[in-house]
Amino acid sequence: MTAKQFKFGLGILVVASCVVLLIVSGFQETSMYYFTVTELEARETEFVGQKIKLAGKVVPGSIVKDDSSLAHSFMIWEPVEGRPNEELTQRPITYRGIVPDTFRDESDVVLEGKMGQDGVFQAEHLLAKCPSKYESKSYEEMKSMHGEEKATES
Repeated sequence: MTAKQFKFGLGILVVASCVVLLIVSGFQETSMYYFTVTELEARETEFVGQKIKLAGKVVPGSIVKDDSSLAHSFMIWEPVEGRPNEELTQRPITYRGIVPDTFRDESDVVLEGKMGQDGVFQAEHLLAKCPSKYESKSYEEMKSMHGEEKATES
């Protein structure tokens, strides 16, 4: 092997190593755990201060907002079959920012943020899923609903 071939091979090895390092570090920064309220309850102390995603339903009547600072605080919970509602775990959430129109009592939400030492989840991003009334309907159902709306408007 000549000196020129050795330098070329070494250069390719360095570039390939850098690319692999960038891919691995980027993946570690963007990957995060996804929990439901019940799953987080079981492993909460492991994830304090780490960025995670949390899913649940907004507890009715728990939304408190401050319009001047765009701060929102609310509670979320997770429906669990066979478990009475009074035993369900509720998680306090804080969020600062504009909320989607679909954000309201009992809406499904997916939050991205960090668990605080105090047990309050500090959300940086909030996604509210569309309610079931927006799920696809057949043509006949939509046609009959549209006809009913016109009838009630008259």
